[in-house]
This record gives sequence, C-alpha cells and structure tokens, in this order.
Amino acid sequence: MDTTERGIGHLFGLVGGGLIALGGLVAAVLGTLAAALAHTPLSALAALSAAVILWVVAGLVLLFAHLAEHGWQARPGTTGLLLVVLSVVAWAALGFGGSLLALIGGLFVFLAGVLYLIEPARRAAQSLVAPA
Repeated sequence: MDTTERGIGHLFGLVGGGLIALGGLVAAVLGTLAAALAHTPLSALAALSAAVILWVVAGLVLLFAHLAEHGWQARPGTTGLLLVVLSVVAWAALGFGGSLLALIGGLFVFLAGVLYLIEPARRAAQSLVAPA
C-alpha cells in the first residue's frame, strides 16, 4: 500500500473516531440536561444510550485505526472492511438525522476504510489481468 494512502487512511480513522466520540459526548450532555430539566425520561434515556453506542463504536474505530498502523500492516483488507462496517453501524445507530458530528465522523471512517481497501482491490485486479 502506498504510504500516502495508509497515512491518510490512518488519519481519517483517527479523526472519524474522535468525531464519533465527540458526538457521543454531546449526546450524553444533552441526555443529562434533558433528565435535569425533567423532560420525559425516555428522551433522556434515548440520548444517553445513543452516547454509549457512539462511544463503543468510536473506541472500536480508534482501536482498528491504531492496529492498521501498528499490528495489522499486512492486512489492509481486514482493516478496511472493519472500518467500513463500523461506519455503517454508526450510521445505523444514529439514523441520518442524528448528531452531525458523529455523522461526519462516520463519513471519515468510511473513507478510511475505502482507502485501506484500495491496495487489496489493486492486487486482485492485477491477478485477474496477469497471465496464469
């Protein structure tokens, strides 16, 4: 994999994970405020549960972005696939009307996954074209 693709993928993974975690923090603050202001308990619980889901997804994204550079350098396909799946999970957990920070973070994670999938796709294409 090109150093530029790997570096940008790693950076996008870290930025995306950070934005998702920040979106979880905003959801937690809003849920706490909703509980403190005596809004419906269900709205406060929904915001707090969304925050927990976002923190778990952000932690996994940051873990896999870190592993892509330090433990799984020979496995860009695995890393790319996991990051794409985590971005879809983040979007599914939020819906498309959720936290703007987390949605943008999910986009960064998706792009990081695609960047890590470029090299395995290139190798697969070369193996199809190359004579046997």
